[in-house]
Amino acid sequence: MQRILKPITVKNPYATFLQLPEEVFKPRRTMLLLLLFTETITYYHQYQRTLKTDTDTGEQYIESTLEDVEAAFTLLETTLLKKSDELNDACRSFFERLKGYLKEKDTESGNVSFYSKEIRSAFRLSPSSIGRYLYELERMGYIKITRGNRYKGFEYKVQSWNDLESLQQSSKMLVSSILENIRSVSRNPLVTQRPDGLLKVQKDSKKEAVTQSK
Repeated sequence: MQRILKPITVKNPYATFLQLPEEVFKPRRTMLLLLLFTETITYYHQYQRTLKTDTDTGEQYIESTLEDVEAAFTLLETTLLKKSDELNDACRSFFERLKGYLKEKDTESGNVSFYSKEIRSAFRLSPSSIGRYLYELERMGYIKITRGNRYKGFEYKVQSWNDLESLQQSSKMLVSSILENIRSVSRNPLVTQRPDGLLKVQKDSKKEAVTQSK
């Protein structure tokens, strides 16, 4: 595939309309990743894209489409979710496993409590590992200590059962809002700014698309 692809400039007219959930950590790095994914998808679909020409420089290029942006968001869905989660991967994995274990014990969920010794035995974790997970979850408010002491052990209860689902739903709603905003923009002619500050409307090249050399 790489042998038949041609070097071609890719421009993303929707770049300024993209945004990430406020919960995303290191948003600049994540945004760069999103833009690079979009550009790569456009590049690999260059033969399905209209070839355009810059009226000032004569440079030929192709533009990212709304479908390219949607595909980039889809490919990065898991990455965006992880970067929006304040728990690291290991702690999140433990917490989801813990909730599943407790739900099997009590379908009401909210009434079930647990001790670290019980969970350590069930999950076959070292004392240091479970101590680290429980400390982090308690510190972040995902679980709470209901009674006990450090000598006899603490009893815990889960405070947040649907936090991951809420985070997923929030991310999907924001992505849908961003894409709808882009759709509204795509209904109007794309306008860019010239070096002299004047506005210009890009025009298509006489060639309808990138052509493959024989």
